[in-house]
Amino acid sequence: MRTGISLLLLFRLWCLAVIGGLASAQVAFAAGPILQVTADGTSSVRPAWSPDGTRIAFQTSQDNTYKVFVMNADGSDRKMVTQGATDDRHASWSPDGKSLVVDTGTELKREIAIIDLASGQRKQVTTMDAFASFPAFSPDGNRLSFYVYQKGALDIWTINKDGTNPVQMTQTLASENKSQCTFACHSATWSPDGSRLAYADGDQLRVYTMRSDDGTDQTKVSHDDPTGRSHFPIYMPDGRVVYVTEHINPGQSWTDIWATTPGSTQPPQPLLQDVQVQGPFEFSPDGERLTFSSPRNGNFDIYVATLDDAGKAALKRLSSETELAPALANAGHPAGLSTSGNARATPGVPAPTAGQAAVPGASNSAAPVPMAAAPSVAQNEPGILPSGISPYVLALGGLAVVWVLVEGVMIARRRKRRRGTTSDGQ
Repeated sequence: MRTGISLLLLFRLWCLAVIGGLASAQVAFAAGPILQVTADGTSSVRPAWSPDGTRIAFQTSQDNTYKVFVMNADGSDRKMVTQGATDDRHASWSPDGKSLVVDTGTELKREIAIIDLASGQRKQVTTMDAFASFPAFSPDGNRLSFYVYQKGALDIWTINKDGTNPVQMTQTLASENKSQCTFACHSATWSPDGSRLAYADGDQLRVYTMRSDDGTDQTKVSHDDPTGRSHFPIYMPDGRVVYVTEHINPGQSWTDIWATTPGSTQPPQPLLQDVQVQGPFEFSPDGERLTFSSPRNGNFDIYVATLDDAGKAALKRLSSETELAPALANAGHPAGLSTSGNARATPGVPAPTAGQAAVPGASNSAAPVPMAAAPSVAQNEPGILPSGISPYVLALGGLAVVWVLVEGVMIARRRKRRRGTTSDGQ
């Protein structure tokens, strides 16, 4: 009797250990170097890391407007920040992670507003009566940078978060008269000490920094590249400026990401080269992950890539294989979405077309251009396992069946012994 109980206890402990191992393997199986963390069947773009690197803010198209959401970095615990029919875009975090600043309004006029994440309350900061967009908090959280388009010109402004002391930092940064990009494409980002702003010129070809108090001392920090467009600058915590150079040629497109130290005599250093994804990119605060939006699976969705060797290699492959984040895979995802790199049409949702501007706030001259078509791959052949089912999930299911059977046999044996004992006593 005691031997049977001991064997059953050992079997139970073994089952628990195997279940733990299979669960860990399933997480590792799903967590590839590039994770898809949204799967809406719509358009999710403009991801932004929270200051602690645990959450991502982004915007998703709904009913001809954009709504801002916040989710965990693995795609779980998604919450809508935008309330009602408001059109909010280009969210950026406050340094304490307690609020977001967005541009809000219509296709003709937009203003800057701050949304408190705990209460949902919003406060309009600007009254520009123009097209204000792409706001960003200063490191101390007291001022905001943003772009203003009015009367055919685009400029950078700053303002206190309470709406006081607006300052125009540039004088006709971009002009329609010069056929320049007069719709902002990326925030003017602050240096870690708040003394400077990084931005791209009106042609979206070069990256500059300037003083954040009065807009003077405009200094070019990017290298000259006649074959590419350098823009989307961001300041890293160590003071380096990271920017993107996009090369778009007939039949071939690629992106290089550079880092430069303003004031240094050293030329910009490559961080990533031959990336098959267009910017903008957002680096996590620890510099170990990269988030971006891409239509690689048919719709614009948010992706998170690790910056280890595996992640860097995956970013260099056209429509490289991506895994659906475990949080989404466990909850299920909309039919028609493919996470293998082969897009499948979603009923009622047209696929992006060549030359179609998919990111709001970008002019035609800076609209995303499709990457070169990925090499053709063989159609998915039906395999031994059911489509979409992980082998680890099947193994867990099989082990559960065996466990139930063994427990059932042991229960049946105990009942039989009790009946035999009762009969002997009679």
